[in-house]
Amino acid sequence: MKAERIEGRLHLLKNYFLIALFLVVFTTSAQIRFEYEGQKMGTQIRLVFYASDPVVADSASKAVFSRIDELNTILSDYLEDSELNQLCQRPKQPVKVSGDLFEALFESVEIAKSTEGAFDITAGPLIRLWRDARKSKILPNSKEIKKALKVVDHRNITFLGKDEVRLEKENMQLDLGGIGKGFAADEALEVLKAHGIYSALIDMGGDITVGDPPPDMEYWTLAFYYYDKEGKEVAQKIKLKNQAIATSGDLYQFLEVDGIRYSHIVDPKTGMALNSRIQVTVIAPKGTLADGYASAFSVMGIGKTKEKIDQIRGLNAFIVEQAPHKHLQWISDGFQGFFLTN
Repeated sequence: MKAERIEGRLHLLKNYFLIALFLVVFTTSAQIRFEYEGQKMGTQIRLVFYASDPVVADSASKAVFSRIDELNTILSDYLEDSELNQLCQRPKQPVKVSGDLFEALFESVEIAKSTEGAFDITAGPLIRLWRDARKSKILPNSKEIKKALKVVDHRNITFLGKDEVRLEKENMQLDLGGIGKGFAADEALEVLKAHGIYSALIDMGGDITVGDPPPDMEYWTLAFYYYDKEGKEVAQKIKLKNQAIATSGDLYQFLEVDGIRYSHIVDPKTGMALNSRIQVTVIAPKGTLADGYASAFSVMGIGKTKEKIDQIRGLNAFIVEQAPHKHLQWISDGFQGFFLTN
């Protein structure tokens, strides 16, 4: 009888132990949704991710915003003492650069090569001309554009080993605005992973990079917007995981002079701002690529993009072009597979 009572107590203790173990495992593994916002790199940044507790989440978010601040001091063309601008002040000589700057420059030149210069970070002098034009409402003249074009060519960037770069011409000005936010989003995901956070979304002013989907979900549900042939804004839901989406075009940033609309996007070959009323949305394996190729395809238009996109692994695009009495829409083969219809 005594043995039976002891056995019963042991069985009861075993059950208590299993219940306690279950509670510990459940408590430590439960994922909570956290959201943080901040103004960085000239845009509103939103972080959404799932973590086990607020302490981990707060620490991770601070690390992400700190990393973005660090990247801004490296990649910005607005900050006079940024590493990028310091490089531009030392033409025709080998310059040791940080790993971040080297990677951003290298990725940019690869995009330039694959798009035959439709994306070109050496277009800084042209971008500054058109940036000033948007403020003054006065178009740059042909002489100014011709002068700027003399130093615009991605082939004037030479990579010397893994941490050394040389700019081959005087008065070059690099501008990483076309990939900077995507690059920062990719780095933000890496920071979160280092904190054990994998289900995450980084929104860099509308261009979004995501990691693993939320717990118990197959993907992140997002949306992008475009105009149909009637001029009506359409919202299209998409599903995404471990990928990025970026949209480029002149919907919001443009200059209008004498009834002609000029985009903030500049064609590096002609030196002219686009006036084709184009919008490009790109889905890519990471933010750097989505950002860069969205800008490049805006310059290339539907025709050239259709010729090139199949040669670039992992990219899909949705393009809308508008002109008087004409509305064109093109979707790459794989893009529609991201659509959510309900």
